[in-house]
Amino acid sequence: MKRIILSAIYLFVSILTFAQTNPVKVADFFADFEIKPYNGNVMDTVYNTGVNVTLPVFVRFKLKGAYGSGNFFMVPQRSYASIMYEHANGFDFNPLPISIDLSKNEWRPMTGSMYSPYVKVDLTLYKEYLKSGKLKTYYMSEYDAVNRGWQNRLETNYKRNITVVQVPNFIGPSQICDAATYTIERPDVVTLENASGVATLTALGNNQWKVTNIGGAGVAKTIKLRSASQGKTFDKDIIIGGGYATAVEGPSNGHGGEMFEFTMEYIGQGTIKWKCNSNLVDMSFGDTGPNLLIGTAELLHNQKNKQVLIEGIFTSSCGVVTQINKTLTLNP
Repeated sequence: MKRIILSAIYLFVSILTFAQTNPVKVADFFADFEIKPYNGNVMDTVYNTGVNVTLPVFVRFKLKGAYGSGNFFMVPQRSYASIMYEHANGFDFNPLPISIDLSKNEWRPMTGSMYSPYVKVDLTLYKEYLKSGKLKTYYMSEYDAVNRGWQNRLETNYKRNITVVQVPNFIGPSQICDAATYTIERPDVVTLENASGVATLTALGNNQWKVTNIGGAGVAKTIKLRSASQGKTFDKDIIIGGGYATAVEGPSNGHGGEMFEFTMEYIGQGTIKWKCNSNLVDMSFGDTGPNLLIGTAELLHNQKNKQVLIEGIFTSSCGVVTQINKTLTLNP
């Protein structure tokens, strides 16, 4: 069987004062096992990021009265328990040698249900098999101390569901002109978002997907390659067309004779060119790059307000051109 599992625990119960005249099987004693989060921390959801996950839990035996009487006159000579992790591909376990010896005071005769002390166990969920599933407990007991007889392995009623969120790692370019192939480590449900009429997604197998630009050479837009797992979504932004301008920031009005600065906001990669055809604007400080500094001519007091048009032109690495204009009103 594959090594899917975590870890396991050995609980050894030593009986110092109770003699057994007849063999008593573990089923006569054990009502169940109990598994709960360590220190009350909710750990029923874990995130698979490509490394082993340590799941700290408490485990304990729950005893019932011998033969259903509710009175404890004897307990098993020795017990063994293993925690298994089960999911759609089956389950297996890998023992972890953690043990506990219980004194007679901890296993004293009493009435009603009785629990053993909690044992803290750091269960290891191995990254290679980390999928949603459940923790299950199996146990055996030595019921004949003389002949070393063991009860067949029994499964407890208690199960603890574990939800595993697959956290993907996207491998591939952030901008594409025509098409690109992406590898996704730990994928779940993979889709392409905000891509209608712009791009398509094709599953290639072996955790690979192809994104194809169908919008044409003049289209530039950001889409999302998404993997969804257990209600959580994880995205990689992909810029179709290489890049585009989104805004030109700067003043909308001012006085002639002043200096003004403008900045182009853009996404992706490309080159920037600025234009202004007004004779009131001095572009000699430079007309390339994301920042534009201009000088303006003074206006006479009897002149009307003048509007000049600042043109910001972005050419992406794929050759897609986007232009954003900014109007500047000059006052005398």
